[in-house]
Amino acid sequence: MLRVRFVESGLPAGSRDKSILLAWILDSMALIRSRGEGNSIADEQGGMHSIVSKCFMSEPRKGWTSAEIADVTGISSTGIHHQLVKIRESGLVSDVRSSEGKKYMLRGGSFNTAFELISANAITIAKQRLSLLHDGVMNSQSRMEVPAEEESVPFKIDIVELGPSSEKDALEELVTDLGFGGDRPRANDSLHSDVMGILVSSDRPLELSLMMEQTGGSRARVGRILDRMRAAGMVERAVVESRIPIDVFGSLSRQYRARGSDWLIGRGGLGRLPNDICKSLIDSLEQEVLTIEKVSSSLEEIPLLDQRVLLNTIGGRAPLGYRLKGATGGEVVASVLRGLERTLSRISSVAGRLDSLIE
Repeated sequence: MLRVRFVESGLPAGSRDKSILLAWILDSMALIRSRGEGNSIADEQGGMHSIVSKCFMSEPRKGWTSAEIADVTGISSTGIHHQLVKIRESGLVSDVRSSEGKKYMLRGGSFNTAFELISANAITIAKQRLSLLHDGVMNSQSRMEVPAEEESVPFKIDIVELGPSSEKDALEELVTDLGFGGDRPRANDSLHSDVMGILVSSDRPLELSLMMEQTGGSRARVGRILDRMRAAGMVERAVVESRIPIDVFGSLSRQYRARGSDWLIGRGGLGRLPNDICKSLIDSLEQEVLTIEKVSSSLEEIPLLDQRVLLNTIGGRAPLGYRLKGATGGEVVASVLRGLERTLSRISSVAGRLDSLIE
């Protein structure tokens, strides 16, 4: 049963050091969760790097028993078992039974072949599991009206083959297996599923505070869940346009009391607006009759980018919300698959380079 995490990271450009390339591959498959101290990569990555480099990389076609691996690496039988379970679930190593007991070997006899098999399996499983979103996501063009923030988030996702049925509903099973609940999800905790349920039925970007209110989750926990969804290419951030007049009103009122109208017109940026709008806002401030509704009507004809610049110059920040990365379930699935295929392609290229150095 495939169970693996893929993590996008910078390519080891130009490196011909087998140890460095192997370490990069193991990191990209999240097979190294904790690091030790040492003078070499092998020391830092510990038992996993030692097993793969001294056994499967040194003799890719050889079948290794646990006892042989222990003799070569000096790792305890318990440690060997723990690492072999992880590496076998990732698809990098296969096992066969023989007269000498269970033997393990690099899948397909080379790293490149192993990743061809892993990639095909992972993409197929991802398509099967994510198919739930085709009908589960509310189609909404209005959700995508505001341009997304231009942010670079390294791709990260868990791919897990569908297991036996459980008490969880299908959506909760999916978001748990994708890793959105974290490495150690709490028992009977459905916060990550609740957040996903809100997003799939929303027709606009939603603020973090709103999702906290609807789920009862803390800012830190809901924020971490959303960050995992962003890393998987499923969620992105965009401006909550309806919040801008509220934030502009608050910032204008605060800056007027502290610095006056001249500062607002000059350094505050109101002078960049059309004269009639600028004068109307300043007059309302001076007469103490400015309202959120007045600000909203004044900004109606102002482009969104200019509204953001104004908010920034008067000391505010653009109110960002979270939304699914697509107007339909199919677009959301396609976004996730693009990230997965890109990451798998990078790993495969490094695996091919490693094979060429082993031969």
